[in-house]
Order: sequence, then structure tokens, then C-alpha cells
Amino acid sequence: MRLPNALRAELLREAARALPWEACGLVGGLEDDLLTFIACRNAAESSHRYTICPEDVLQAFREFERQGIELRAIFHSHPEGAAHPSATDIREAMYPGVLHIILGAPPALRLRGFWIEAGEAREEPIEDVH
Repeated sequence: MRLPNALRAELLREAARALPWEACGLVGGLEDDLLTFIACRNAAESSHRYTICPEDVLQAFREFERQGIELRAIFHSHPEGAAHPSATDIREAMYPGVLHIILGAPPALRLRGFWIEAGEAREEPIEDVH
């Protein structure tokens, strides 16, 4: 997947804004190009898990449809952990074929992408685009 630097910066800002909770949101795009991020509320209000508010999902899907793009990734942060899917992330993944982008805790602030399907997580490189 290709992630423009401006979109990467949005993800980092949202993670900082959401502290101390996990940030979350949806990323729209076309094929391997990630194009837009819609921040969503974390209904779990937790630093160890996220649940995207259903109303925010519907609003994001409407916006993606308006723009002629599709859901390509789900973003969330791990403010106290590594950029790797937790057991909960794997168990609760509901969108096969959609990349999961996870931002790890400071100081690294590393973004990593994973396909999560059938209880397994497989890393997908994220290419920075200037």
C-alpha cells in the first residue's frame, strides 16, 4: 500500500489528539493508493482497545461513496504498545481484504500494515509517497 506523507501526518496527529486512548479511523483509497483519512470516535474509550462508533462508520462510508473511493484500511494506535496486532485486534477483525494500519507507542511511532484474516495477521509493507 502507498501512503502519502500528508496522510501519514494526519494519522500521527489523530493518535496524539486521542491520547490517552487508542485513536481509530478509516482510510479510503483506490487499489493500493491510500487517499483520505476519516478520524472516528473510539467508543471503547480505552488505551488498550478500540471500537469505532457505528455512526462514524456510516458517515465515513457515505463520504467514501461521495468521493468515488472505497474502504482500504482501518487505522488505530497502540499508545502503550508495539505496532503489531494484539490478540483482541485479531479476534475482532471484521473486514477481510482491508488493511489494518497500526501506530506503535512513542518514541518509535512506527506505522505498520497487516492483513488480518482467519485469525492470522500477515504484514504488508507500507510505502511512503512524497
